[in-house]
Amino acid sequence: MKKIIAVAGGLLGALAAGVLLVAMSAGSSHREAPNSTRDPQADWTDVYAFTARDAPNALTIVGNLDPFQLPQGGPNYNSTFDPKARYYINVDNSGDGKLDVRYRFEFRDNLRGTADQGYPHSLPTVDSVNDPDFAFRQRYTVVEERYNRRGRRTSRRTVARNIVVPGNVGPKTMPNYDRVVQSGFGRLRGGGRVFVGARDDPFFIDLGGAFDSINLCRGTGNEGGCRDDLAGFNVNSIVLQLPEARITRDRKGVTGPSDSSAAVGIWASTYRQRLQVSNSSSRQTRRSQVRRARDARWTQVNRLGNPLVNELVVPLTVKDKFNRTKPHNDKQYGAAVLKPFPAAALNALFDLGIKETGRTDIVQALLTGIPGVTQIGKKPAIADTLKVNLGVPPSETENRFGVIGGDNAGFPNDRRLGDDVVDITLRVVGGYLVPENQGGKKLPLGDGVDRNNLDFLSTFPYVAPPMPGRTVEFGRTEPVHEPTPGENPR
Repeated sequence: MKKIIAVAGGLLGALAAGVLLVAMSAGSSHREAPNSTRDPQADWTDVYAFTARDAPNALTIVGNLDPFQLPQGGPNYNSTFDPKARYYINVDNSGDGKLDVRYRFEFRDNLRGTADQGYPHSLPTVDSVNDPDFAFRQRYTVVEERYNRRGRRTSRRTVARNIVVPGNVGPKTMPNYDRVVQSGFGRLRGGGRVFVGARDDPFFIDLGGAFDSINLCRGTGNEGGCRDDLAGFNVNSIVLQLPEARITRDRKGVTGPSDSSAAVGIWASTYRQRLQVSNSSSRQTRRSQVRRARDARWTQVNRLGNPLVNELVVPLTVKDKFNRTKPHNDKQYGAAVLKPFPAAALNALFDLGIKETGRTDIVQALLTGIPGVTQIGKKPAIADTLKVNLGVPPSETENRFGVIGGDNAGFPNDRRLGDDVVDITLRVVGGYLVPENQGGKKLPLGDGVDRNNLDFLSTFPYVAPPMPGRTVEFGRTEPVHEPTPGENPR
């Protein structure tokens, strides 16, 4: 069992020492780069990694893809994965920004049952993922890969095979959607659980206001009153629950936050095959193309660790390059983090006097980790991975501000579904944690949206179910409220 031990000195103590514990972001990674807008099925929107209260000795990872899905978007719904892509959940347990363990997801379409009758998706009633009335299914395979310090793969084995859980078509076709969802739960060979399928987009943000030059709809954004523009949209989710011993450096469970194997880095990535196609009609050329298609190398086209690093820190000219870069090569983007665009933008828009350059604190919080807390190893690389200390037990009562709200089990020492990374980021970028004699300011900034439109689940797969196609409700306005002490950073 995990020992409940406070991190020496406390995470808040590290903050007081000037460590900036937050990603330079104002949201998640929906359409973060030019090529992402053209390839939504490869686009990771969010990565969450946390210790769930009902699984204290495991790491739960949620990766979401394909943003802005319309629940009613039939008859061929977009709650599917691309069989021509490979999707990965990656783990760095040595601090070099390179792969140590990864889980590869591959998909294939499976048309059956009513498909030969001309109906495109399903007929009443669909009661499970194996129901013959469910015409268009996708099957997936999960492969666990392990790598040595030289980056060479040392093992590969298939740990699960299952069926993607479809979106909620509506009450006539799927009268008991929860039963359909549970029929799609899978077990990993050797321990752990997996779910793949449609879910409600768990991210919450006044998207219109945030990207209208931080146009706060009410006051400084700490009194509610603004609209969650992602409410009502669905995403494709991959949820993995991995026993700690599957991913730690010593292949053992974690005893506490000071355990030398407690910290790990998580990121997601998508790969596609490289292929050049000519329009030649010769038989020899066509045969050559077939051989190249079969043997083409796989290349990374999208990745995500911390939220919105690519959108708001990486320059537009290299955003697509960033998506192709492996985390251990992130040193080349260090200059952009030292001089983060959001700080300059807030100064230009609101004349706040925020420190704009020399932000080595952000480099440490984002890319190298905090010594004794989220730093992995003694000499960590500069790498954009979501850092998690597996030894910090889950909080009984979560604070949406995470660490700066006094909740050591919240963002950025992991990322839970309910962590309000928008408000955290705005306040920290505004100088909330910088000492006053160095220009720090306690600005109560936020986007006026404090929570998701749907409640998260307390059990696997934790992400709320997708909105049904029959009863879609877009947008949720946060009720106006007085700021409460429990919601404000201390």
